[in-house]
Amino acid sequence: MSAPVKRRTALLGMGLGASSALLPGCLRGSDVAVTPRGGDITPPSRLAPGPEVRGLVRRGGRVITSWAEEALTYDPALAWDFQAWEAISTVLNTPLLQLDGASGGPAPSAAAALPSVSSDGRTYTIRLRRDVRFHNGRPVVADDYIYSWSRVLDPDLASWASSFLSSIRGARAYNEGKAQRVTGLQRLDDHTLRVRLEEPDITFPYVLCQPYTAAVPREEVERLGKDFGRRPVGTGPFMIASYDRSGRKAVFRRNPRYFWTGTPFIDSVEFRWGTSSELGLLQLRKSQTSILGDGVPSSLAPQIRADPSLGEKCTQEIPVLGTGWLAVNFNRPELRDRRVRQALNHATDRENLLKLTYGTELPWGLPLPKGLTDYERTAEPYTYDPDRAGRLLRDAGVKKLRLSYLYTRKDPWLNITQVLQQQWAQAGIELDLNLMSEGAFDEATYAKQGDVYPTQWLMAMPNGLDLAAQCFGSDGSGNYTGYSNKKVDALLAEARRQDGEKRCNAILAEAEEVLVKDAPGVFLSSKRIVTARTPLLQNFRARGETGTYYDRLWLG
Repeated sequence: MSAPVKRRTALLGMGLGASSALLPGCLRGSDVAVTPRGGDITPPSRLAPGPEVRGLVRRGGRVITSWAEEALTYDPALAWDFQAWEAISTVLNTPLLQLDGASGGPAPSAAAALPSVSSDGRTYTIRLRRDVRFHNGRPVVADDYIYSWSRVLDPDLASWASSFLSSIRGARAYNEGKAQRVTGLQRLDDHTLRVRLEEPDITFPYVLCQPYTAAVPREEVERLGKDFGRRPVGTGPFMIASYDRSGRKAVFRRNPRYFWTGTPFIDSVEFRWGTSSELGLLQLRKSQTSILGDGVPSSLAPQIRADPSLGEKCTQEIPVLGTGWLAVNFNRPELRDRRVRQALNHATDRENLLKLTYGTELPWGLPLPKGLTDYERTAEPYTYDPDRAGRLLRDAGVKKLRLSYLYTRKDPWLNITQVLQQQWAQAGIELDLNLMSEGAFDEATYAKQGDVYPTQWLMAMPNGLDLAAQCFGSDGSGNYTGYSNKKVDALLAEARRQDGEKRCNAILAEAEEVLVKDAPGVFLSSKRIVTARTPLLQNFRARGETGTYYDRLWLG
């Protein structure tokens, strides 16, 4: 597949970031989240798939979510940073399938039913609901999905998500500019789509849950051009009302044509950005902000825990699957020797290092995260053993190792980096620290500069292939280091072909064993997200794969 736009760099920091810019003019009384109108009502009997709604609900009002940074785009084919991902996942778009419950798998949403799958697992027939309309009022038909998916695969667009559609027949040829269309996509009629795969792909139902596979209207994309990213047209519960870059605010209002009738309950959602951690907390105390979109940063975790007005009353953990590690540059000759990479893993005291995150990162010496469903792990995690690290370096013929380390100010890397430097020094590994801006860091790592840098991946689908294939597969969209292992690639391909999660996970466990021995990075943590929201917000529900479910919130 063609080189994708990077998604990985958006996932480097879980906190509110280092920006100290205030919202223009500060906040006045009129900026307080509006108290909803009307009394309690019974929710509709059928809602879009996702976490449940409990008890009576109340209509009206707005929810304000604060973010550290402006989203790069709201175009679902290109968006990947935190703010954008939440916008395209639970605000603006509705894919064919959506993840059900608090931890369940795919369920029909814009599709009328789950796909009908051929006995060989290669052909999906998808019936579309007839009541789905774009925000502009036009009905959605099968040709809209063919256009939208072909657009993701268009090499000129260079979507980071293109590799997730690579199992569709003809997708690679189209993505490489060798074909005029994607041969595996076929319209049977306006409300029936047929998709043929090159090989069975156990992750494909999860791909149908992703926002980049939701339909977008060709006429609006072509009419708006580059402005489509700021004035998107989708099928979700909210539609864009205004985008004010100077005011650092995007407003989304309830979609009156939303096909899951009776939702959303609130009138509007506002995304505001340029908010420092401290200001975000102040706004939350005064109910001037409803949700801290980026979550609780490690730097403020002790303060929040110690404050009874916040603590459990305002914080909530969001189930998430993901890991953090230090990527190593395989252009550096010494780092091509896996004994050196193993030494780096043994030279790292994860327990002490991650104390600086105050519980927002969990020490973890393996590539795949804790909490995978039906996954029987066989790999042994790396442990701190500086003596073994020294022996491995000597066996590799390395007497002195000096590495260039790239990092940014995002929590928690500023503090962690200096402790890591001290730990590795004990094993004879010297780190040259290079503190960089976000933009410079992105450019440097994309260009394979530097020897070591922090990275992480949050899974958008609850299958370990999402992380393993994208980050450690030779052609994965999140593999920027040059790592390649034919045995890993073969195991990942075999796992993908399975028709059951249990067998898939057994093969993934084999692949994880190889990855641990091969040490393509320094495995550090299993991810944890804790968010903060105002007590006025009722029925707050979120999943790590999607973010906040705004369609089922209300204010009370």
